[in-house]
Amino acid sequence: MKRYLAFTLAAFALFAASESAFAAGTSNAADALASSDAAVGAATATPMPSGKLETRESMLVSPEWLKKNIANVVIVDTRPESLYAGGHIKGAVNATWTYCANMNAPTGGLKWGNVWPPATMAKRIGALGINGKKTVVVYDDAGGWGQSGWALMILRMSGVDNAKILEGGFSAWKKAGGAISKITHKNRMASFSIAKYRPDYIVDTKWIKDNLGKCGLVLLDVRTPAEYEGKIRPFQEKRAGHLPGALNIEMQNFVTDDYSFKSAEEIKELLAKAGITPDNEIVVYDTAGVRAAFVTMVLRYAGFGKSQCYDEGFQAWAGDSSLPLEKSGQ
Repeated sequence: MKRYLAFTLAAFALFAASESAFAAGTSNAADALASSDAAVGAATATPMPSGKLETRESMLVSPEWLKKNIANVVIVDTRPESLYAGGHIKGAVNATWTYCANMNAPTGGLKWGNVWPPATMAKRIGALGINGKKTVVVYDDAGGWGQSGWALMILRMSGVDNAKILEGGFSAWKKAGGAISKITHKNRMASFSIAKYRPDYIVDTKWIKDNLGKCGLVLLDVRTPAEYEGKIRPFQEKRAGHLPGALNIEMQNFVTDDYSFKSAEEIKELLAKAGITPDNEIVVYDTAGVRAAFVTMVLRYAGFGKSQCYDEGFQAWAGDSSLPLEKSGQ
């Protein structure tokens, strides 16, 4: 089976890539996706800047750490409301991924599911009791979409450097004997402002169109193989398949069975098998950015600074019939 990269940008044709070579580990992702800069057009291609790298210390806390510091942090449960109501970390407020996203726009468009504009997001962050000074701990649990990574990315974009993820999620907290409550908790409104988002976390559809086929660019699809192959459309996407030339590594491959983060070395090895190195520019995508945000933060922790989340996501790309898609076997 061969995957063909066939996308015309300003009347330029891109080249075909061999999936069999990739599967054998003999091709590099840059080779599989690249053509000359001229194929994209020097006037439209834009370099992806290196973003802030993370470390285990900057991004993760353990249940034991949280138990010792629980009185001095803001805790945000990013799971669905039904799971929060069934039991959550005592003192946690609930903010699902939709709390941070515009769900009022039509699906299949460029605004649906996107992070709110800075002014709106600032009010929503402040409503959670976050002032940008106090440490914030976000969590979700195994089996979800990595909502904790989505929340962490948004907080980083908004200038909150002291936000962290509870490693292992709610299950790890329960296993550690942490206090659990079913009482809805609300924090006092905090003053918080965002002058503008940090620019190195999100790319949009236009950026991908302008840079598609550029040497070194990797489109990393972190959805399930069935979604990637175009066999299912679980979120009513307008079309099925994946972006031209995209590689597929499902989100769950970046964590262990107990929902702990794999080591930076393991993640580098995982990507190296797909021909991806820290020198590549990596656009991570899923349906509407949640799983992609989680993986983007994982990549930053593993040393992949040139990695950004496609927040508009596959649903927006599939919603534009003028944009090409691929399916397995094509």
